[in-house]
Amino acid sequence: MPLVLLLLCLLVTHTHGSRRVLLRSSDDAGASPPSNAACPSIASGHSNGNKVPLVHRQSPCYPLSGSDVRKHGKAALHEILHRDSLRMRYLSEVKASNLSAPATANVISSLPGVFSYTALAGYGTPAQQFPVYFDVSGMSNLQCKPCSSGSGSGAGAGTCDRTFDPSGSSTFSTVPCGSPDCAVEPQTSSCASGGSCAFTFRNSTFLYANGTVVTDTLTLSPSATFEDFFVGCLQVDNQYFGDGVAIGNIDLSRRRHSLATRALLSSPPGTAAFSYCLPADTDTHGFLTVAPAMSDYSSLAGVKYLPLVTKPTGPDSDWYYVDLVAIAVDGKDLPFPPAEFRGNGTFIDNLVDFSYLSPPIYAALRDEFRRAMTKYQPAPAFKYLDTCYNFTGLDYIDLPEITLKFGNGETMELGDRQFMYFFRQHLDDGFPFGCLAFAAYPTYGYNWLGTQMQRTKEIVFDVRGGQVAFVPSRCGLR
Repeated sequence: MPLVLLLLCLLVTHTHGSRRVLLRSSDDAGASPPSNAACPSIASGHSNGNKVPLVHRQSPCYPLSGSDVRKHGKAALHEILHRDSLRMRYLSEVKASNLSAPATANVISSLPGVFSYTALAGYGTPAQQFPVYFDVSGMSNLQCKPCSSGSGSGAGAGTCDRTFDPSGSSTFSTVPCGSPDCAVEPQTSSCASGGSCAFTFRNSTFLYANGTVVTDTLTLSPSATFEDFFVGCLQVDNQYFGDGVAIGNIDLSRRRHSLATRALLSSPPGTAAFSYCLPADTDTHGFLTVAPAMSDYSSLAGVKYLPLVTKPTGPDSDWYYVDLVAIAVDGKDLPFPPAEFRGNGTFIDNLVDFSYLSPPIYAALRDEFRRAMTKYQPAPAFKYLDTCYNFTGLDYIDLPEITLKFGNGETMELGDRQFMYFFRQHLDDGFPFGCLAFAAYPTYGYNWLGTQMQRTKEIVFDVRGGQVAFVPSRCGLR
């Protein structure tokens, strides 16, 4: 008996204090398979102007053909939650400075894989093109040749073929140990005088990689090219890159050598550093735009502008925070003062899937949500997702309205795709269900706004103007 797909339609009707969401079921054997018609443009890595296609790592258009990264149902949700946990644990160690240099390098992506959205980028001259992730929290890095011992033969040896080869680039250069650029962090360099700027990437438990800070030409599109772009060139054994993920990441934070900073240095006033729109489904694609003009959004309806909160010091001072001060369910504010929401900040993250709140705030949100959903049959909790429902046999459901409120008086009503996670292929019992896409995570002292909440919006990072804009968009919707 084929599994039933739960398709969430875009037709949403509002009733008093709630939203009605139409559910339709179709047999997956009769449904049309995902179209690869858009894949040629993704494979080329280039779109129009400064806009680059973004795809999900489980997309049929994922650029590493033949990689076994597509998972569904229970396995997929297990992986999402595990990757979220790894990401938050890693960044908490960054914040606590519990990493040797560079403190902002990213955890190796396939332990078992922390990142969801990729684009093709070229590095070197001529450009060597690879799938990379984009990260709003740390230093750019790539896996480079020579690979560490054992990567050149045996199972998985092909992963070393998908690495940057410095010998094939005429513009490659290593950063010398004595250069000011070697001090990405106070503890970055581990090199002898006169040598290259080397580093060891580890946390308190594991050694992940040795590397060298280098520069070369980064090419995202014909009109988005950056000479002398800094990356950490990692020599990593293939066991860390065994699941077909991208070979590195590009930094979008506010750090000195990030893509965001480089984009602003070469752009006129009135230009944002970057924007992205994450695909809402794994078989569609979104985009990353480098240096979009803010005037492009001035005439659009429904744009929400939020001030960026600046942290004066610390390894997380270059991340992107907003001033969340309240959450309302069906118009009723949760019973906490703004200071409780502000805590250590609300972080906009493009690598965590779900949104995470401090335990007291999450408990209040969960309880109000459950009160509004009493007519639906509860489903078992799934790890951190403890508010789930069985929607078997229903043509539509009524969901409460969830609204985020910010310190500048702006409010943002979340769409159903932003606060609900609907299974498209189901758990072992085969029933259609959905979960509240928020959870409590007590270990880390700030709130996280994850990618599930950001979907169907273009997020514009106007670093120069000190604000971030949430722009209504249909990118990645079928």
